[in-house]
Amino acid sequence: MSHFTRRALAIAALMGLAFPLVKAGKGQEAEPAQFEIRLPSEIRSEQVQASYYLTGRFGSYGGFLKAEAERNSYLIDTSVNHQPAEALKVVLYAPGCQIVTLKFSLSSGSDKTAEIPCEDLPPMTFNGRVELPEGLRHRSFDVEIIYMAYWARGFFGIGDGPVTTLYLAKVTPDEGGAFHVSLPNFAKDRVTESFQREAGLRFIARERETGSIVSFLAPANVQRTDTRDLPIKPKYPSEVVFKPESPQGQAGGPEP
Repeated sequence: MSHFTRRALAIAALMGLAFPLVKAGKGQEAEPAQFEIRLPSEIRSEQVQASYYLTGRFGSYGGFLKAEAERNSYLIDTSVNHQPAEALKVVLYAPGCQIVTLKFSLSSGSDKTAEIPCEDLPPMTFNGRVELPEGLRHRSFDVEIIYMAYWARGFFGIGDGPVTTLYLAKVTPDEGGAFHVSLPNFAKDRVTESFQREAGLRFIARERETGSIVSFLAPANVQRTDTRDLPIKPKYPSEVVFKPESPQGQAGGPEP
């Protein structure tokens, strides 16, 4: 580089000239504003579970919110690969509250904030007992309970794909396999009811130390559909008996 060129660059820097930056930024558009979901004070932000779907010229894109403590709102990006989304759908759940479904148009000038209500969802006491075969009884395990929202596929407008799931609880059975747990009474959840209870409760035995799946558990004394899930009902037997069921050949389950 010649002495003249170095001198010219130094003068340009001192004068605050930014010709290369102008050239690089030419034709670029600012990213659209994020969508803000505001939480009521009674919801603990680290317990929020939310999945969302964006649609636009890019097609569709699904994601979920990463729960964090001490927040009063969450932000969702409204573009995919720098292409603005045209619509947003959200499924949100927090313990003690009814499930919330949200639909928004993301047209230019539309409001990109939403206040989330917390309408009470009463709990129910659930009694279960796991009957494992002799070969599995020696393994120390906990029972994980998950809400399977099959209806969310229709809500999001997708024909296939992973099932939206909500983590509910983990409980340790006694030596005889019996356990007691407080669960949300989803038979009184308006969203679940509006989709004709197209949902279920999945029970999974997980090894206590590693978290590995010991077995999926299927109710043996409650009539069920073609899945291994416990159907959503307003009332269950005084004790629901669960027996192991192979994970093979069953679609839509949570990942190990």
